[in-house]
Amino acid sequence: MHTCTWYISDNVSDVLAQVIKDMAAALRSHSRNIDLEVISAKGEGHKAVFERVKNVFARREIWHLFGKAPIWWRIVRLHSRTVHSLLERNDWAGYPSRFFTEGAKSGEAVIFPVFDPLSSYTEDGEKAVFVRDGLRVPEGDYEVADITERLLRPEALSGVYIASDTGPREAMRAGILTMRGVAVASRKSGYLDEILGPDGYFLINDDDDLPRIIRQGLAERGRRLAMSARHFLNSRRSHERCTNSIISLYRKVISQ
Repeated sequence: MHTCTWYISDNVSDVLAQVIKDMAAALRSHSRNIDLEVISAKGEGHKAVFERVKNVFARREIWHLFGKAPIWWRIVRLHSRTVHSLLERNDWAGYPSRFFTEGAKSGEAVIFPVFDPLSSYTEDGEKAVFVRDGLRVPEGDYEVADITERLLRPEALSGVYIASDTGPREAMRAGILTMRGVAVASRKSGYLDEILGPDGYFLINDDDDLPRIIRQGLAERGRRLAMSARHFLNSRRSHERCTNSIISLYRKVISQ
């Protein structure tokens, strides 16, 4: 039995924190050889976090950090092997690991995220064009819903999401939305290719493509594309693949 603590820093977005918690559930379900504790700094208050991490002086085989290292992380590194996972930055505070092969450098491990459905509803909600941060889309006879503050609510969604950029954070968000039945539209993204497949999202080559893409995304083609992307996610980012990637990384770290 290997002992492991995951620490999710307070600078980790709600989207990524949800994915990490789904990964923890996958690891617990599919591996009996890891005793896993998850500590999240966000929303618990300094006192509550301190109570949970006061055992930083106690040795665990692996401490896995997600996000920015807290001040006391240097103490952990004195007695335990450490792993660090980031989306974009490179200031490593442990064995380096990422969630995508896109952008990963030599010597950086890749662990596979999982995306579990958030909605408890089975039927599609009212169709809409979903955006974030007030992204402007062409006007039309359809609802435009800004989900900047409500991505993690449990209601069902249906329609098309217009990604605001091509980075890893948007790819994570697109993965969650895909599992809720939403088609995704984006400019070409290597990160999205890994999550949804190269043909798993509407490709925006130019802003002039948006009216056509929105029309198709709200129609049957959008529903079929969302189903295809969800199937890709379920097969390529399964609980088993996630667990195997994490165990492979930990074996490498422990053997050093």
